[in-house]
Amino acid sequence: MSSQDVTKELQNLGEKLLVKLQQIPQADTVEIVSFSIILVFIGVVLLMVILGCSFCCCGNNKRNTVKVQPIPEV
Repeated sequence: MSSQDVTKELQNLGEKLLVKLQQIPQADTVEIVSFSIILVFIGVVLLMVILGCSFCCCGNNKRNTVKVQPIPEV
């Protein structure tokens, strides 16, 4: 997939999102709730990714680590 195709798809997705946002005042309650749930889900996923990356990559490297070794057989 070329970068032009990706750009075009992202532009189409953005236009669809903009149309949905413009139609929210006239939408049914079910549509508003479902759209809100989707937005909250996306927000939670992004927050988890940011927190995971901050603790994994940006955390201090001075933590005490315990090396796991196999139990000697008897």
